[in-house]
Amino acid sequence: MNVGDLVKFKCIGAGKIDNPPYSKDGEWRTGVVLEKRKMNLDVVDILYRGHVFVALVDNCRLIGNV
Repeated sequence: MNVGDLVKFKCIGAGKIDNPPYSKDGEWRTGVVLEKRKMNLDVVDILYRGHVFVALVDNCRLIGNV
């Protein structure tokens, strides 16, 4: 997973901008990786609907061929 990759991800915090709010919880959302960081865990910053969210790498999967 690299910067610019299109990914499916799960992040409860992203639900606040769903319409209606939190209607997609538990479902995969589509976003773009902006940055990959290693803290205590591997995380990625993801652009989703004009907002940046942090998700665990384990909660993300690439879209398309790798």
